[in-house]
Amino acid sequence: MNALRSRTSRRMMTGRNNWLAGVLGALLAAVSGTARADVPISENASRHFKEGVRYLTTKDSNRFEKAHAQFRAAYADSPSWKILGNLGIVAEALERDGEAIEAYRGYVEGGAKDLSASEREQFTSDLNRLELGSARVTIKAEPEGAWIIDERAPEDGKPIVNRYGPSAGPLELRLRAGQHRLHAEHDGRASATWELDALPGGDASHDFDLRPASPRPPAAHPEPVEDRGSNVGSGSAGRIFGYTALGLGAVGAGLGTYFLVQAYERQHEGDAAVRACRAQGAPTCPANGQKTKEETHARVLSGVSFGIGGGLLATGFLLVVYSGSSGGEEADEAALQPWVGPGQLGVAGTF
Repeated sequence: MNALRSRTSRRMMTGRNNWLAGVLGALLAAVSGTARADVPISENASRHFKEGVRYLTTKDSNRFEKAHAQFRAAYADSPSWKILGNLGIVAEALERDGEAIEAYRGYVEGGAKDLSASEREQFTSDLNRLELGSARVTIKAEPEGAWIIDERAPEDGKPIVNRYGPSAGPLELRLRAGQHRLHAEHDGRASATWELDALPGGDASHDFDLRPASPRPPAAHPEPVEDRGSNVGSGSAGRIFGYTALGLGAVGAGLGTYFLVQAYERQHEGDAAVRACRAQGAPTCPANGQKTKEETHARVLSGVSFGIGGGLLATGFLLVVYSGSSGGEEADEAALQPWVGPGQLGVAGTF
């Protein structure tokens, strides 16, 4: 595994071709098994490492992503500092700068005296460059277990997308300087997008809230209100009209009685006038004729009043009966009381 150091020390010096040649050299040395390991490197970790190196020699458009997954699997199986060099390189290529910084730091510190001066200088320089050229971003997502998706749009080429998570408390990220668009995802829900202009050495923070909205309490339904005007002749409306008709009918009957009394009075007054005229020996009695006309007029008004009053009484009675009046509280909603007095007529009641 010492060949990993040989590979990384040459990676940035002579371009892509020499860099891949260094990868192949690292693979051959890793397979030889001549390296002294501070942490035993298992056969399974070695296979993952070799597979990662193989991906880097292909023209696969996703070779960095695939190599990154293999190097991470190798380090999870056997956490040797020697694997961190290659892991940091592919992490930097994917713009996972926070992971690359940690890997480079672990490689330099773990290598101690085993690294050559030039290799230590190269990795230390890369470590400083990433620390100074990236922004610190703290992300907090609720609920925990959310994934943070970061997308940076470079000036040329397709957008670079990285996923971080699942979250467990504040998530500390190192983002490459430039324009970023971040959002959170959890359980099929996605947050709004946060746009960030990451500055070298800058600091920023943001909270994403993906908790389901609290259910609203059910809206109170108003009590049903009886439609008092939809069916005249039934219910309360029918009773109101029924009582009104009864009241007006009673007034009509009262008026008929009043006019009938007036007719009888005019009749008696006419008879008295005739007797007076006879006592005086007058051949005619004009006063009797006037009283007779007044009596006739009063009888006509009395008949009309009795006719109208009787019709209203009959109508009111039918309305009250067919509206289901049964007394009690509802029957008391409307009540009319006609009254007749000396020279006065009227109606009183409540609705």
